[in-house]
Parts: sequence; C-alpha cells; structure tokens
Amino acid sequence: MDWTFGLVIVAVAAVIAYPYFRDLILQKRLTPRERQAAPGDFVALSDGVVHYLQRGPADGPVVVMIHGFSAPMFVFEQNTDALAKAGFRVVLFDHFGRGWSDRPRARYDPDFYDRELVDLFDALDLKQPVGLVGYSMGGVIAAEFTARHPERVSKLFLLAPAGLALHLLERGLFARLTKLPVIGDWLWRLGGRAVLTEDQQWVDGALPPERRVQGDIREQMTYRGYLPAILSTWRHLPMRDRDDIFGQAAATGVPMMALFGGKDPTIDSKSIERLRRVAPDARIEVIQEADHGLAYELFDTVNPMLIAFFSNGQR
Repeated sequence: MDWTFGLVIVAVAAVIAYPYFRDLILQKRLTPRERQAAPGDFVALSDGVVHYLQRGPADGPVVVMIHGFSAPMFVFEQNTDALAKAGFRVVLFDHFGRGWSDRPRARYDPDFYDRELVDLFDALDLKQPVGLVGYSMGGVIAAEFTARHPERVSKLFLLAPAGLALHLLERGLFARLTKLPVIGDWLWRLGGRAVLTEDQQWVDGALPPERRVQGDIREQMTYRGYLPAILSTWRHLPMRDRDDIFGQAAATGVPMMALFGGKDPTIDSKSIERLRRVAPDARIEVIQEADHGLAYELFDTVNPMLIAFFSNGQR
C-alpha cells in the first residue's frame, strides 16, 4: 500500500514536471551566436534587445509595421517590398518574446508594449511623425500608441485589428483556463505550442506558396522564453472591449483606415460596426473573401490600399 501511494505521488510529480523539463532540455538560449542567422539589425532598449529590419530609401517617409500575437515580423514579408518600391522607408521589428528579440520576464501589458515602441522610435531617431500599420494584436497596440503619442503618428492603418468585439480565441475552454494562475501556466507549457502551430492560418497547404506566411513560426519556439511571453501577453494585454482606445486614437485627428476580412475566424465581425461608432471619420473597408491572413494571402489587394493611404495627402 505504501509503495503504491509512493508510486502515485512520483507519477503525479512527473506529469506536473514534464512540460517544464521538456522545455528546459529541448529549448535553446537565444545568444548572439544564434542571432547571426537573423536578417537585419539589433538594438538595445529598456527591456532588452529587439530585432528590427529596414527597407526602402533612407530618406523616405517612414512606415512602422507592428505584428500580432504569435508570429514575428515576417507576416509582413509580402507587403514591405511594395511599400519600399513606392518610396517608403519601412521599419519592421519583432516584439519582445517573439522572433529574434529578447524574451524578458515581464508583465506584457499595454504599458510594456507602449514602452517598447517609444524606446524603438527613440533608438532609431524617428523624430518626425510616422505611419503606423497594426496587424491583429498590433492593431490595438498601434491604436493605443496613437492615443498616447499622437504627435509621433502621421497616419494609422489597422489590419484585422484585435481589441474590439470578442476575440474568438477566448471562447475555448483551454484559452480561459490558461488565464488562471498555476494550473494555467502548466496547461500552457503542456499544450500552448500545439495550439499555436495548429492554427489554420499557418498550415493552409491549399494556398500557393506566394500566398502563405513567409516563415516558420515554430523556429522562434525553439528558444527559451517564447511561451511565457505569449502567456503573459494573453493574460495582461486586453484584446477585446478596448473601444475607448480606438475612440481616443480617432479623437486625436490622426487619419485612420481599417481593413477587415469578411471570413476572419479570429476577429469577430462585430468589430467593424463598433469601430465605425467610435471612429466615425475612419475609412473602413471589408474584403469579403479574406480571412485573418489577408496581409499575405491577398497582398496584391492589400498593398495598393496601404500605398494609397500613406501616399495621399499629409496630416
């Protein structure tokens, strides 16, 4: 009986410890040597080192592109060359916790992401107002940055922005449980990688290669700190019912355009009407056949819209 009880205790402990030891053994540290494979450059900010890349003429109007929740800056790969050829200096970067950027142990909340952008702007000496593109989670980050620092933004383009109607990912039991302390950490360590990599937008083999995301989101997961950073973001960066932030951004007078996909399984379609209510002067378009991957799946439709928006007139 005592042996049986002891074996049960050991088995339970092993199950609990498994995802932590698995990550410790299998994941690598993100070192300068590892980063030699990365394109672009690196810059030290308040919370760590950020990976960034610039394309286009050095003296062109600046457009900063802010990616979303789980994938790094390569989600914009099909958009940047078109903007660069149109004369824009395009700045891309990996959020902390993603891609080749550091994974600081921090509370990934609105203040954290605002500081990331302020520090990046200062480090790159972006003194004149810039165009912002915010994709998915990047949309609510860009809107909040605009609301807080309107003098640093010339125009705001939102691509399938999170932050308004219910984020559909929150409806699953797993997603709700991961917001709980302790058990949520364990569940995320155990199954978070599978949840992220099985998302249809990353694995849609029916699309031709040029319309798929131009990178492997699994590569960043081989380095320690990715999953904790994603979980901290999930817990501390609200991605629904932020209507007030979009309203504040609109009230600054910064020109705003938003583009939604009519078949987006991630962003609820109610976001469209809610944005219209809080930002009545914003230009809002819907590509009915598009899903959440519209930036790269339909780049030949999206790119002319980006170029026209940032080209027409000055603030």
